[in-house]
Amino acid sequence: MFGLRIKGIKKRLKRTRRPVWTLGMWAGVVAAAVLAGTWVSGHLMNEYLRPASIAVESTPPTEENLPVSYEPESSQRGIVLDKLSGWNSDVVLVLHREYLCGEETRMLGRHSTLETMNLIKSHRDWMPTMDASGTVRVEERVDDLSPECRKSAYISLDRDGNLSLFDGPPRKEKIMRTFFQLDIKSLESSMSKEKLRELADGIRIADRDDYNHVLSSFSDFAKEPAKDVMRPSN
Repeated sequence: MFGLRIKGIKKRLKRTRRPVWTLGMWAGVVAAAVLAGTWVSGHLMNEYLRPASIAVESTPPTEENLPVSYEPESSQRGIVLDKLSGWNSDVVLVLHREYLCGEETRMLGRHSTLETMNLIKSHRDWMPTMDASGTVRVEERVDDLSPECRKSAYISLDRDGNLSLFDGPPRKEKIMRTFFQLDIKSLESSMSKEKLRELADGIRIADRDDYNHVLSSFSDFAKEPAKDVMRPSN
């Protein structure tokens, strides 16, 4: 009697195990399908992205697609940034501005190397140099007249017949810049005596518009093309 009970219990255990085995089999099938789907989707995604990656890598760097912080190592800016990256203390920053007329120098104080590098990177028109003492000097060209030049600039003729920029009235002969030599005979035959007298006394220059207007007006009387002979005065 007891043996019959044992056999009955074993039969019931076998019947209860079958669903567990069946559930495990289906779980395995589902897992395999998920893994296969993941591999296929990943493979397809890689194939989809591969041409784009190749296209980006094969595109040569240009001024338009370079990041703001990028500087060629061989450039002046790149050399200074490389020096700053290895500098272990603060630096003194000096800004020198060269205007159409006049110049100015400003001390910008002491800055960390990181601050200085970020300033240089954010001003693409700055041309920096760095000396052995840790002073960084940046040059900036400004397409305008300096504040001081606005107060005292004149354009007139020097003794050699060159159209020149003067600091103060021409009689003081403080030449800041020489532009080009004028054809005096052509000038005298084309302009009124009043205009010639105004030029001799000095034409007051108060801003960039005055500056460009006067140069444009007299460039037709230059003995040589103005772009080839415009130069700073010594």
